[in-house]
Amino acid sequence: MFTFFSNWRRQRLLARFDSERRARWQQNLNALAILDGLTQDEQTRLLELGWCFLHHKRFTPVMGTELTDDHCIDIALMAALPVLNLGLEAYGVFHELLIYPEEFVTDQPFMDDNGVEHQGREELAGEAWEQGPVLLSLSKLADSRQWNGYNLVIHELAHKLDMANGGIADGLPALPAALQPDWLQVFPQAYADQSRQVSQAHLLDRRSAEAMLAWDRIWIDPYGAENQAEFFAVCMEAFFTDPIALNLAYPPLYQLLRQLLQQDPIARAPHWQPLPHLH
Repeated sequence: MFTFFSNWRRQRLLARFDSERRARWQQNLNALAILDGLTQDEQTRLLELGWCFLHHKRFTPVMGTELTDDHCIDIALMAALPVLNLGLEAYGVFHELLIYPEEFVTDQPFMDDNGVEHQGREELAGEAWEQGPVLLSLSKLADSRQWNGYNLVIHELAHKLDMANGGIADGLPALPAALQPDWLQVFPQAYADQSRQVSQAHLLDRRSAEAMLAWDRIWIDPYGAENQAEFFAVCMEAFFTDPIALNLAYPPLYQLLRQLLQQDPIARAPHWQPLPHLH
């Protein structure tokens, strides 16, 4: 009964997605570099999924954000990309995106050297709350369009994908049974490797050639070393915006994400080679 109702609601939404609206959305899709190379069928499905995402969620501007239709369309298209072949249900249940004009300050717990937890203030560009909304900074949206390893929308919605498997972000999304054994081996190993590389780089004099080389060898965002939840979000971000780097860093993890998401962005990404001194 629920599936019937969901399909009925989807068809009602798509009936309103007429040719004029599709043409408007297609213009936005064409302007998003990370969507280059999608087949016509993939583009059609992405447009329809983005349209449904926009109408399933509340886009709430806060703190005086001037939120335009183009902003909402871009966010919806980027949100649809990771679940293009999974469906919006893969994100679990959440209802709202809060859009801030700039980075915002939030309370964050942290652990001191003695293992005592404290509350601190941290400036963030985005956040995904367990059992709550997704928070995004509009000022960072313009940086989320290119093949540059950064995408705020994909990063924060990766947390929702992660949370959909049990309600907490822990780097273990809902997986097909066939992928679970490999994931439980590959993902923790990759996370431990990045944590080790980041820790070693921090110990070096940041002005030294050795330090620069150490940071250059960290192919994906070092923020992933924070914890396994952030590592998963960073890997998802890289998968869609710098897949070559993710595959250079952790080929088995790239292959697992390819199987999980049923996509292979390397086939459409701009090709590049690592710097000679890093070979």
